Amino acid sequence: MNTVWAALDRARVARGLQRFEEARRLLGEALVHAPDDPRLLEAMADIAFRLDEDDEALRFARAALAVDPDRFDAHLTAALVSSAMGESETAERHARRAAQLLPHNDSVYLVLAHVLINGPVVDSRRAEARAAVERAVELAPDDADTHAQAAEIYVRLHDSQAAGRHIEAGLAADPLHAGLLHLRARWEFEDVGTTRDKAIATLRGLLGARPDHVEARKLLAEIMWRALLRLVTWLWAFAFTVVVLSIWIGPGVLRVVTSLLFFGLLAAWFRVFRKLRKQLPPRYLRTRLRRRPEAIAALASLVFASLLTNLGVLVLRTDLSAGVVRAGYVLIVAGVVFAAPSHLLLMLAWVRGRDTEADRAAADEYAGFSGFAIVLLGVPLLGLLSVLRLWSRQPAAFWAAVLIVSVVVLAHVLVQVPFFVLEYRRHVTPLRWGAALALVALLATGGTCWGAGQLFAQDFRSADRLSVPEFPEPPHRRPLEMPSLHLTVPPMPPPSGER
Repeated sequence: MNTVWAALDRARVARGLQRFEEARRLLGEALVHAPDDPRLLEAMADIAFRLDEDDEALRFARAALAVDPDRFDAHLTAALVSSAMGESETAERHARRAAQLLPHNDSVYLVLAHVLINGPVVDSRRAEARAAVERAVELAPDDADTHAQAAEIYVRLHDSQAAGRHIEAGLAADPLHAGLLHLRARWEFEDVGTTRDKAIATLRGLLGARPDHVEARKLLAEIMWRALLRLVTWLWAFAFTVVVLSIWIGPGVLRVVTSLLFFGLLAAWFRVFRKLRKQLPPRYLRTRLRRRPEAIAALASLVFASLLTNLGVLVLRTDLSAGVVRAGYVLIVAGVVFAAPSHLLLMLAWVRGRDTEADRAAADEYAGFSGFAIVLLGVPLLGLLSVLRLWSRQPAAFWAAVLIVSVVVLAHVLVQVPFFVLEYRRHVTPLRWGAALALVALLATGGTCWGAGQLFAQDFRSADRLSVPEFPEPPHRRPLEMPSLHLTVPPMPPPSGER
């Protein structure tokens, strides 16, 4: 008995220091002597859950409940793991049983709220989750940890006002609470009405006090990677805008507009690096890029893609012939295609960090949201262009726009595939999401092939085809000569007196 209590105490200290492997080792040694002790099994389930080993956590939790069905923490761990695996009914059953065992514990209501918002999206469940959160805060109004978890749940419920209220209430109770400071930085980072400089300042203050805070390091890395991904987005937007404008604008005006757009692209890229240099700690960006060769390859590919795109714009502006105009559009689309590997490599560098800054969940969320936004905006815009191009100067340029949107959508889908495979293997994402992803990929591939075929099949207009034709000169003819009229006048007879 004393050995079990000693192991539990030492494991609890190691867990508090985030040394989960050491805690598991201590508990494992104690389990050798007491393999059926529910307290050890319950603690092992909690450690496995913190190490993201869901199968092991669920196995230990079920073993603890098999020995003692009223183990409170085992029910909570089983509820959280079942919720992460998509088994909402099982998770809800464990959470409600824990609430029956300890109805005056704030943690059980927070777990119940978490389980409810992870299940089917129903208004009644969301309302019950809110009530559970408020009940937890009512039981522990001055506990900073309770406010932190309440804020996280309200973020999941997309209630930023309530989340901000609990963040401020928790920081009033504990101004140095690392979790709340991280939540405030995240809230300021995602709030549209707040500048990201405030989020950076909060993060740097937190990392100054806790340089080993994993979530803060992940958020700072997320800010950097999202900024670098915007470089690719700006290039895609530049190419698409040039193609769309060229459908209606003539070569003379297009020279002026594309020059302005080119300088706008340079300004946007310069602004990204200037803000990163201002926001990030010294040598932060340089160090991260050196550690990730895929990020260096992504930036090199992006530079090459930019050169191709701008070369295509220059060729397009000349408007010398129909073949030259087609070549300009082909080069612009080629630049968009070469920018796609940059997007993929930057996402890979984000999720394959060689330290604690790799954040697969944040990268997955960003990729899903950006891909959904591209489809939501790109498809209706292409539909509008397909109608309006009938009254345009260069209707065949529409197919270059189709190619650009299809390639961008396909790049976002390819990023989502590994995330779906990993989540599906963890039983988090249902198979129907994979079917939807495959359908979007199929449509994007079809749009790419169709657009490429039409780009080479359609006739393009240029200056030589719009010029006024020259009429041939008539053949040179010898002018008609009018015959001269020679009249012979006979001499007049002499007068009669002179004979």
